[in-house]
Amino acid sequence: MGFTIGEIIVSYDVNKLHVDVKNAMKLLGYNEKWNYPNDKSYYLPNTTLWHSNKSSNQGISDLKSVCSRLGVSLEKAIAVKATEFVGV
Repeated sequence: MGFTIGEIIVSYDVNKLHVDVKNAMKLLGYNEKWNYPNDKSYYLPNTTLWHSNKSSNQGISDLKSVCSRLGVSLEKAIAVKATEFVGV
């Protein structure tokens, strides 16, 4: 179980309302992009978000709550502690 608070990545598939799910998660402090100091922004894949101060359990719980509230079926999801970001 993931109880350690820190940076996490959450990736998920839903059956509908992808934009609404992402926007609701963003209202909870999740982000779709990151950037290094003095560098460009890097966007994550469409249904992947990160948070700077949550546990992986909290990430899944937030996602389940959002999907339930929107009447969306959460088909699959993963939340992992992320300690280093590298992207293109």
